Amino acid sequence: MINTFEQQFRSYSHIAGEIPCNLESGKFITVERISPLKIYSLGFQPAKFIPEIPRWFIQKYADPAFTILDPFCGSGTTLLEAIQQNISAYWLDYHPLSRLICQVKTTVFSPQEIFEATTQIIEKVSTQKFAPSTINFSNKDFWFQQPVQEGLELLREQILLAESSLQPLLWLAFASTVRKTSNMNDGMILAARRSHIEKIPIRSRSDVFQYFQHYVKQSVEAFVEWNPFLKNFKAKIQQLSSQDARQLPELLKVDAIITSPPYINAIDYVWASKFELHWLGLVNSNQERLNLYSKEIGTERIPKQGCKELGKTGYLPLDQLIEEIYYGKKYQATSGQNQLRSRVVYQYFMDMKLHFLQSLQVLKQGGYYCFSVGDVSNICGVEIPVASLLSEIACDLGFNKIFNFNLLLKNRRLNVPRNVNWAGTIKHDTIIVLEKIN
Repeated sequence: MINTFEQQFRSYSHIAGEIPCNLESGKFITVERISPLKIYSLGFQPAKFIPEIPRWFIQKYADPAFTILDPFCGSGTTLLEAIQQNISAYWLDYHPLSRLICQVKTTVFSPQEIFEATTQIIEKVSTQKFAPSTINFSNKDFWFQQPVQEGLELLREQILLAESSLQPLLWLAFASTVRKTSNMNDGMILAARRSHIEKIPIRSRSDVFQYFQHYVKQSVEAFVEWNPFLKNFKAKIQQLSSQDARQLPELLKVDAIITSPPYINAIDYVWASKFELHWLGLVNSNQERLNLYSKEIGTERIPKQGCKELGKTGYLPLDQLIEEIYYGKKYQATSGQNQLRSRVVYQYFMDMKLHFLQSLQVLKQGGYYCFSVGDVSNICGVEIPVASLLSEIACDLGFNKIFNFNLLLKNRRLNVPRNVNWAGTIKHDTIIVLEKIN
């Protein structure tokens, strides 16, 4: 007997490889993905933007003179597609680790020079007995064994002495080493004390050095494959000075924005990369790390006083949902959580409204805004139709929706981990194309 999920799944159009330019608007599709270039996998970034989406948009709408912007650049997927299509692109991201990842992926590195620098680093750290102690953050001793701390400190010391042009790639390999040698289980996204944590192996300094060499080798292999694309790239990739998607440069003008804004109430990106932020010196204190939340769309770090007020967006259907969460009409969470989640939803849509207003300023007349976001989020038992609400807000401000489709990835490990027991509802991402009309 075919269950409800199987019936729904069969109603999707199954596509092997690229999303076709002649795809009908409103379609529900799955994509059997082709293995991407190795460069895409470099750097830790939960819920990566899959390349098939910006690739589809560029092939369908762009011309050689196009300029695009990704204001939530993450791991740089849009930039990689722009480079392969020889399209100029601007980018920004509030998160320091994301900025490092994007900087690395848009730079040509010499494999030989990277290997030589790594060899020198390993030779030096392997003979040193004394390790400095320069990095401090909360619960460091719980998450990092003492020999691991020593190994990481020694690597940091030598990376800082390496050729400045090589440091970004070395730091990115170091970031992967930090995550791998911590006391988190493989696959754990957020560092939290768990009652059923798997046993962590005892690690030595040598283990740290071996992992670092492994990640450098992995990076070099990616650049051997990627460098020819970078060297043939004739357009321009430019990082913007702004680090806040709600504050875009007034003089910037682009033909299109292609992006994947953060999912509401999904992943705490600052917490998820806490270790890397501290060990790489991207933040210098716990407070500096917490300050990053002020640049985050829909931050969950909201003062208690702010949570007491019921947010009103001016969009009646959305305000009714916010009220249902606030008063716990569908689900009563622990003390204060309904009010907090209600405020998070309010803040998310208000932040995105500001972002859409800024986007209208930087888009040329007739310019496009293409975004991919989770179709629906369940918050305290209330279903929030995120994609349709964002589209409604954008259209109210001066956009016109011209295209949309819904995507379910067949290999779900390449997207946000989700519960596969959907109780009759397939959860998917919605891709929407807007056009500036005023």
